[in-house]
Amino acid sequence: MTPTPPLAQLCAVNKSYAVAGGRELKVLENLDLAVHEGELLAVLGQSGSGKSTILRCLTGLVQPSSGRVLAKGQPLHGINADASVVFQTFALYPWLTVEQNVAVGLMARRMKREDRDAAVDRAIELIGLGNYHAAYPRELSGGMRQRVGIARALVSGPRLLCLDEAFSALDVLTAENLRQELISLWRSPDGGPSSIFMVTHNIEEAVEMATRVVVVFPSPGRIGLALDNPLPYPRDTRSPEFQRLVGVIHECITTMTLPDLPPELPVAGQPVSRARSRMESIPNVPVAQILGLMSILHDNPALTNIYEISDEIGKEFGDTISIVKAAEILDLIDTPRHEVRITELGRRFVAADRLGRRELFAQQVFKLRLFHIIIALLEEFEEVDADRIVQDIAQALPYDNPEKTFDTMIAWGRYAGLMDCNAKTRKVFVPKGEDDEIEGEA
Repeated sequence: MTPTPPLAQLCAVNKSYAVAGGRELKVLENLDLAVHEGELLAVLGQSGSGKSTILRCLTGLVQPSSGRVLAKGQPLHGINADASVVFQTFALYPWLTVEQNVAVGLMARRMKREDRDAAVDRAIELIGLGNYHAAYPRELSGGMRQRVGIARALVSGPRLLCLDEAFSALDVLTAENLRQELISLWRSPDGGPSSIFMVTHNIEEAVEMATRVVVVFPSPGRIGLALDNPLPYPRDTRSPEFQRLVGVIHECITTMTLPDLPPELPVAGQPVSRARSRMESIPNVPVAQILGLMSILHDNPALTNIYEISDEIGKEFGDTISIVKAAEILDLIDTPRHEVRITELGRRFVAADRLGRRELFAQQVFKLRLFHIIIALLEEFEEVDADRIVQDIAQALPYDNPEKTFDTMIAWGRYAGLMDCNAKTRKVFVPKGEDDEIEGEA
């Protein structure tokens, strides 16, 4: 028998976006991914790894820069008519009722009025909002509003339902209920989509729902791990196999983001400023979050597991990874395996007063190869155009967002007393004398 072609497929897809200054920011690189009939595929990755761009390419909302997008084995031109999307934000029209908002999902279809009304009623009943046809979004809770968004996506009877972090804005209990309802809907032979493609940053959510999990590595986005999930439904989140799968994905993301081996250090005596040699990027993390992490680790010496740290600081795992990496490249912590341990320098940093912390922070920032792009220019000129520095950052780190990296560098440099930027003139300069810096300035 001829195998059924995937419902949606990306073949060697590259995607770049134009950013300020006429530069290109590569988001996806040579990416292959397929959503097969009958599967629930979850894509995981850090913020900025291109997960949502993958979804938009699969559905035809965004065209790739190169490569092919297929729908049921045929080249996709325009929007994939077999797919519907549920977005992270509710994206409802506040002046329309529940019934009218759901009917928006049928605007592109020519239907008789009675057929349209029947389809809308069926979708509303399917998602459990049978008594709210005439209600407006302002009269609904967050969970009910997201149900309306799901009903709007289901009303056209899509074979592929795409979820773009659809549960992240909901409270824990509401999100769990909706997850279970969507699994039941997908597994039901009546009226549900045959396949679901979901973008998420929640590892436990992916293992709980998906039949296959794909981890996307960032800068630029590429497939790092593809893992089948054969656990039977309903899934027990406390079972050893569930926890094992969660651990495998944690390990993959952690190893990629926090490698045990440090990056190659600059050779003493050799200039590193503005060199085109490989540089390590810095996470876009505010100083306040680095200081908060150091305070928590100092106050809780037994807290060394990165997953437990994520729970303690109340951040998503991907965000925690970024904060931990920022502290690590400053040599304030070390990360052997899943552990996070304060270094001797980190202990001195936490124990120091405001000026002492600033001095230690400045010493560590000065060691980072990336910062020599700015430092070398400021040694030569009294003021430097921000756009010139952004251009140098773009050349040194072609896969990073240079504007965001520049903003982070200025924030770190401002806290360290090494540099600042005039928001009006867009000139970077060295601060003169002591400023009354606020501890933890972002």
